[in-house]
Amino acid sequence: MTQANRWQVGALYPSGGRGGVAWKQPGGVGTLVYPQQVTGVDYFSTKPFSELSGMMSSPCGHYMNAPLVQREYDYTTNQSVALLCCQLCGYVVWTISPFEAALNTVQLPYLVV
Repeated sequence: MTQANRWQVGALYPSGGRGGVAWKQPGGVGTLVYPQQVTGVDYFSTKPFSELSGMMSSPCGHYMNAPLVQREYDYTTNQSVALLCCQLCGYVVWTISPFEAALNTVQLPYLVV
């Protein structure tokens, strides 16, 4: 009997998300994660940028400069896998297999922080 993966693309990883926040995904796997980030910009402030100034957006609705790379195992392919997740909530955006391929900064320069 094959063991089931503890992760899924479009779901929070780890289950429940990161950082002790009460993350919710009411629409199910592959949908927005709540709470969302602040979206307003106060141009009269000394900090004119909101969280929406990240370089990448994730399907969970959050913004980041680079994905969080976590190592896991894929029991369906029997090899290591890099989970590329939202830095904020842990939403699994996509995967790279084997894990070592995610360390190739020539082919994947956006993974360098």
